[in-house]
Amino acid sequence: MRKLTITIILTSVLLCSCNHYYYVANTQNVPLFRESNEFHLSGSYSAGVYSGSAEIQAAYSFPHNIGLMADFMHTKGGDVSDLDYGKGNYFEGGLGYYKPFEKYGGVFEIYGGIGRGKEHHEYTSKHFDQWDYYTEYDGNSDLSFTKLFIQPSYGLMFDVLDLALSTRIYRLSFTDINNKITEPGEADEVNYLSDRGHFFIEPAITLRGGWKYIKAQFQASYVGHLGNPEYFFYEDFHFSAGLYFTIAKRFRNTVNNTDK
Repeated sequence: MRKLTITIILTSVLLCSCNHYYYVANTQNVPLFRESNEFHLSGSYSAGVYSGSAEIQAAYSFPHNIGLMADFMHTKGGDVSDLDYGKGNYFEGGLGYYKPFEKYGGVFEIYGGIGRGKEHHEYTSKHFDQWDYYTEYDGNSDLSFTKLFIQPSYGLMFDVLDLALSTRIYRLSFTDINNKITEPGEADEVNYLSDRGHFFIEPAITLRGGWKYIKAQFQASYVGHLGNPEYFFYEDFHFSAGLYFTIAKRFRNTVNNTDK
C-alpha cells in the first residue's frame, strides 16, 4: 500500500510540467516631475516565481506640465535545457500630466498609454513509466498582446528619499496567436487567452534613496485580474531593484548658488 501511494504521488508530480506564465508585469514608470526639461533614466532587474526580467525606462517633462515616458522589458523563465520555457519582449509609451505641490514636496501624476508585447514558448511534458520517467516535446507557441493603461500616482520627494504610491489599471488583448502545441491542456490555455479582453488592477509602492542625481530604486506591486482567469497564468507579484538617474535644471541651479 505504501509503495502504491508513493507511485501515485510521483506520477502526479512528474506529469505536471512547469506552468507557463503568459503575462509578467513591468516596473511602473513613476518619474515625479517637478519642472520642465527634466530627464529620467533607470535600469532595473526583477525576479519572480517563474521568470527574471531586465528593464530600461526613460521619461522627459515638457512645458505646461506634460510628461512623456517609454519603457522596454525583456523577460525569460523556465528550463531552457529541457525545452520548457518562455521568453518575451515588451515596449510601452505613455503621455500624461504632472502637478507638483511645493508646499508639501509632493507630486501628482496621471499617465495613459499603450504597450505591445511578443512572447515565444516551448513546451515539454514529463511522463512516468514504472519507476522511471521520460520527457516528451509538446511543441511551441508565439503570442502577441496589446496593453492599454492608465496610471495615476502621488509621491513625496525629499533630499535623499522619494516615496510614491501608484495604481495601474489596464486591459490586455491577445492577438496573433500561433499555436503549435500537441498537448491538449496547454493548447487550450493558449487558445483561451484570445477569447476575451483581460482587465487588471496593479497597485504599487516605489522607494528611491541616494543622491539627487542617482538613487537606488525599489518597487513592489500586486497584479490582480478583474475577472475569472481560469486558464490564464500570470505572475501576481512583481518586485524590481535598480538605479535611477535624474538630470534637472534645479540641481544645476543649486550647484551655482552654492559656488557663489
